[in-house]
Amino acid sequence: MKSILSLLLLFVFVSCTSNDTSDFDLNQNLYENNKLEDFELFKNANEFIKQGEYDLALLELDKLEVLFPSSAYSNKGMLLNAYINFLKRDYEKSRVLAENYKKYYPGSKDIVYANYLEAMTYYVLIKKPDYSQKYAYTALNKFNFILNAYPNSKYEIDIITKIQIIDNNLAKNKLYTAKFYLKKKNVNGALIYLKDIYENYSSSSSIDETLFLLVNIYKSIKEDEIAKYYAAILAYNFPKSKWYEKSYSIINELEIETDNESWFEKFNPIRIVKNNKEEENIEIQIIE
Repeated sequence: MKSILSLLLLFVFVSCTSNDTSDFDLNQNLYENNKLEDFELFKNANEFIKQGEYDLALLELDKLEVLFPSSAYSNKGMLLNAYINFLKRDYEKSRVLAENYKKYYPGSKDIVYANYLEAMTYYVLIKKPDYSQKYAYTALNKFNFILNAYPNSKYEIDIITKIQIIDNNLAKNKLYTAKFYLKKKNVNGALIYLKDIYENYSSSSSIDETLFLLVNIYKSIKEDEIAKYYAAILAYNFPKSKWYEKSYSIINELEIETDNESWFEKFNPIRIVKNNKEEENIEIQIIE
């Protein structure tokens, strides 16, 4: 019995060793038989990415790194590797590769892309408004850093769009929290978050509802002048909004002449441009 077991174990060992050797030889041949130049390997990797063949793309980049370590395309290959891992949703590895690139090539013209890619690894993890927004704040800080450190970069428009989306998300989160405090009859707690939205996220998609709640709250605590101020801003900026319609009775009770279309002008209302970007925009640009 022992002899049979020994033979079986020997057979398994020999089989595994044989497979490993075969795989090694195959991998060696991939490098030794390569006839492509550095730029061709880089181009192939991009083509494989377009086809969704991420592992094949990584193989081309690995050949590029091993065979042409000093090539400019090898440098770009590190960022392309990070991009592929981003597409594979391995955000930690993508982040590490981007950080390594910044460390090894601090003077590279592509370093802005390394920062952009790193910021995107946090941006895609933004949660719904009723969850923690730590990734949103991290992404926002990193995007703002890029705008300040690398003005007029090719990623600027995309970053500005994503910042608007982050602001929308953060405003929704604060509005969600304000409503929670209102349900608990905690007016002061709600006001902290509503005024934060008004002061710091006035272009967000939540601003008209925020103004409505401010009007409602200040009317309920008999601060009529303050309520009129926010009502004026709401009427001036969003006359067709459902939140203006809902506040109509509140505004009437504040003894405002609603027949006069410009009644709010005496309150010197602030012009607000609301942003309605959708949160689903998670597209990322590829390095060229």
